[in-house]
Amino acid sequence: MKSFLERRDRWGNGYSLWLIVAIVFLIPFMSWSLRQLRMENDVSGWLPADDPQSRLLNWYQTLFPAEDRVLVSWDDCSLTDPRLHDLHIRLAGLERNGVREGGSRYVHDVKEPNDLLERMVAEGIPFDTALQRAHGLVLGDGPLCLTLTDAAKSHTLTVARAIQEMAAQKFGLTIELVRRTLPVPSSSHLTIEDEDAWKLHSALEEYVKIQQQPDLQLFWPRMHIDTAQTAAFCDALANLTVKSVDNEKCIAGTFYIPGSMAALSVSFSDAGVEDHAEALAAIRTAAVSVGIPPEQLHMGGRPVAGTAMNAAVKNAGWNKAAPAWNLLRRSPILLSIFATVILSFVMLKSLRLCILVQTVSTLCAVATVSLVAPTGGTMNMVLVVMPTLLMVISVSGAIHLCNYWKNSGINDPVKSVLHAASVAWLPCFLASATTAIGLASLMVSSLIPVREFGIYASIGCVISFICVLYLMPALMLYWPASPPRPEQISHGIWNRLGRFLSKHATANCWLNLAITAVCVYGFCWFRTETKVIRYFPDESRLVQDYNFLEQNLSGIVSVDTIVRFNTTQQDKVPFLDRARQVMDIQEALRQHPEVSGTLSLASFIDLERPDLKSMSVMERRNSKLRENIIGDRVHKKIRAGGEDAESLASMIALPEKSADWKKSGDQLLNVAGDEVWRITCQSSIMSNYDYAKLTAELASIAETGLKEFPEGRPAHLVTGLIPIFLRTQQALLESLINSFGMALVLIGLVLVFLLRSVSAAFYSMLPNIMPIAIMFGLLGWGNIHVDIGTMITASVALGIAVDGTLHLMTWFQQLIREGVPKEEAVARALERCGPALWQTSAAIGLGMLTLYPVELLLISRFGWIMCGMIFAALWGDVILLPSLLAGPLGSILEKMEQDKKSGGPVHPPGGSPIVQLPVPVSVSLPLEVPVGEVRAAFVAPRTPHFPRIGSVFPRTAAE
Repeated sequence: MKSFLERRDRWGNGYSLWLIVAIVFLIPFMSWSLRQLRMENDVSGWLPADDPQSRLLNWYQTLFPAEDRVLVSWDDCSLTDPRLHDLHIRLAGLERNGVREGGSRYVHDVKEPNDLLERMVAEGIPFDTALQRAHGLVLGDGPLCLTLTDAAKSHTLTVARAIQEMAAQKFGLTIELVRRTLPVPSSSHLTIEDEDAWKLHSALEEYVKIQQQPDLQLFWPRMHIDTAQTAAFCDALANLTVKSVDNEKCIAGTFYIPGSMAALSVSFSDAGVEDHAEALAAIRTAAVSVGIPPEQLHMGGRPVAGTAMNAAVKNAGWNKAAPAWNLLRRSPILLSIFATVILSFVMLKSLRLCILVQTVSTLCAVATVSLVAPTGGTMNMVLVVMPTLLMVISVSGAIHLCNYWKNSGINDPVKSVLHAASVAWLPCFLASATTAIGLASLMVSSLIPVREFGIYASIGCVISFICVLYLMPALMLYWPASPPRPEQISHGIWNRLGRFLSKHATANCWLNLAITAVCVYGFCWFRTETKVIRYFPDESRLVQDYNFLEQNLSGIVSVDTIVRFNTTQQDKVPFLDRARQVMDIQEALRQHPEVSGTLSLASFIDLERPDLKSMSVMERRNSKLRENIIGDRVHKKIRAGGEDAESLASMIALPEKSADWKKSGDQLLNVAGDEVWRITCQSSIMSNYDYAKLTAELASIAETGLKEFPEGRPAHLVTGLIPIFLRTQQALLESLINSFGMALVLIGLVLVFLLRSVSAAFYSMLPNIMPIAIMFGLLGWGNIHVDIGTMITASVALGIAVDGTLHLMTWFQQLIREGVPKEEAVARALERCGPALWQTSAAIGLGMLTLYPVELLLISRFGWIMCGMIFAALWGDVILLPSLLAGPLGSILEKMEQDKKSGGPVHPPGGSPIVQLPVPVSVSLPLEVPVGEVRAAFVAPRTPHFPRIGSVFPRTAAE
């Protein structure tokens, strides 16, 4: 029976020609599909819909619809900076008679500090109190202000240098001298009818007027975050002396000016939500138009991080802004491919083979990625590494095929290709199958991007097998060449290495196991990471902007504490008392070191308790009536809808339906008629604080604050993006363990089936587990957190390592069948497989290493960790596996072959007897048997003949 490559149609054309034509026909469709790809990197959407945290977030966002808000500030932005209002107008426009004029179509709303303060002052809240409540949200303290003693004022520069030296020597701080001022507020934009705005303007004028003018202003990173160090530094300043001032104390006092730093909060319209990149570009353009230098502008928020992530991923593929000659910056991924091409040429020593290998591998990657868009998928930070991975797998199989072709010993160009394809079919099929199993194991992950990666990548393995075993031989047939002569091929070094490893098999095995054990100990420090901001280097613009905003103004990420009052509590406890309870919890939450500021509806209510003792009966009654009226007014506005309702609904909700959480009917989230208050806490995303600890501590603070509430303790819970990040971290670790464990079990079962021995399968898995154990252990030792891209490398590396293991073991078993002694079989098998293993690892590993300079750490880490995994797998296959074959594994396989020859049943060591098949295809088929004979072996048992490796297989008339 002829193989696919030998068959011809009625016109005499080979089937292989039609395969090439079909591929060429599909290329335009692949190109069209690639143009339809969209990038999506929203971490909050990683969890499945039925996950409890995901259901909680959906419920929370239903009650309090999420807005894509961006925090915008600049180096010298202060509370009274006129550019705040100018930028507000540029972005939001002006509203005249209910019609919006000007502004950006990407912007829905802009909140400046004065908007918050004006609402609070309008409700009768004192200006100082309002300033305090807005602190840590859109207002900050700014630099540390110093007043000098009278004697030191004439030596200001000397004192400043002394402060910088003392800060560097004692505290390791780099102090910057700055000059920030609070300008006199402008009233040019106010109208006579706007009484609340004039009231705030008067308060701001008075506030600026009474501020003490500092002699020096100091700034250093994290001064408002590392409060203990800042306090110690201030104590040291109080005792600072300088020789030129007669060694007297120089610092009279230290203080801050609240409002010295400020920011805008910008929310996007539907157009802005659809195109974050254009919306952010509109903000930058507007900022420049009002006099803000681009290098001084700082923005933070989920849209900013998501846009930066998408841009970094695109730039890794093709960065138009980089010069064309600088391929490292222009396209790191293209550089990786280019490096792989060069290395393939060097290793294969043939331009023809290099072109064919890279054509097949590139086509495999493109074909797989082109499936994403038509199936409704989107590219993300996980799938972006899939093309490189598939090229790795395809190059590996293609180089092995080239190695079989080179060693065929057949001068005829056609027969040598057919021989190589027939020899490579079974090991490549097994390698592709095990790799696909390893990748498919990722589908058990609860994380959607990881699950999608498993689906598409396992399909890619099938495509890779077809490309390597059918398309590449077809191309080799239509671009023919004769393989090198046997005397031109010299792999003596591999033969000598095999003999050395056989001689020292026991010592080498124990040495490798000891090295692995030391590395495995690093799992004690194994940690995961899902913060998008952590995928960027410290010197990137995004990280610098986030650091500026969090060190000077507010935490970027929010975590919300939800307090729920039932109908009984609403009836028996007045609205203002409920608001006071919320404010007490809010103030307690603000004291947490990881919380920069808090906000709730209670922030906009005057909660000062009246002095009932000094009131008459009528005044007490009116006070009680006022409290009830406030609550009724809030509820009516929310139910009536409108602009005021939109603002209120972002802080308090009145759900009309009950909502379940963990199971149907538990009503743990809310009951119909509840009053749900939202307390927003701004927290740092740049901090290394444990999110699990933070969430638990905030929940504990709320629980403590609600204990004394009359009519029973109100229900509460903590939600927002931080719990989602926390749950995603947990799911990431679960995915790593589950997917790798499943891949290990499935591949182990495949090996048990192929080798017909549990013990042999166990030993053969050791070289495949070793690279994963070593690399992840070293990551733990290096305190490098495992991100979602790094996680994928475990299952991938397992599949790649099995590839080399199967090829080497297949050669070893064939030699054992021919009666070659075990030690000699190890040396000759390594001589046959070693070059292909080395060429594959060098070409792919070093090519992946070129991804290291990529700015996006997700891709950078994937590159160098995969490089490490590949070379660790090479070590396992060419150093550990030969010693195992010369030792216990080889003894098991050798005994099994002897039992087969004697005709008795096979008794695997440590296992029960198994039935001897007439032709155990997975073990006993000769490497040189054509594909047709492989198929026939499954149909009719026959006694196979095992010729010497490299001999020609002439076809008989019957075939």
